[in-house]
Amino acid sequence: MIVFQTVAVALAMFSALPVPQFDWNEKNMRYALCAFPLVGVICGALWCLCGALPLPDAAHAAGFTGGIHLDGYADTCDALASCGDTAKKLAILKDPHCGAFAVIRLCSYFAAYLMLCACVQFTPRTGALWTLALMGERMLSGLARSEERRVGKE
Repeated sequence: MIVFQTVAVALAMFSALPVPQFDWNEKNMRYALCAFPLVGVICGALWCLCGALPLPDAAHAAGFTGGIHLDGYADTCDALASCGDTAKKLAILKDPHCGAFAVIRLCSYFAAYLMLCACVQFTPRTGALWTLALMGERMLSGLARSEERRVGKE
């Protein structure tokens, strides 16, 4: 049961997929980063499913843009565009609201990403490579986080 809870916590934390909600505690969060690559596999499988459906290219591209975690990017865009001192930039990073510069840059990002995804011709090989990329980036992210913890303890 703890393995299922750990995977559900990882999916809830690192994706937009609906999963059963559990109380987050030391036990089920301890290995959440180990389940992080599984989140990439699941997102890649959904991407493959979206690509295999007989939909127009624009609909495929819209499906490929899902699951992007951008709140940190949005906060950073607002802070850097503020031209304020360090204290002001840190205050902007802590603010939960989204500013105009974040909206402008996110719209630009999504437009570019949508156009790029519309250019991708889906094949089973493309789907497999994309799934491996999603899994690999999450593995590297988990590895970087665990290395950060290890270095912090020294």
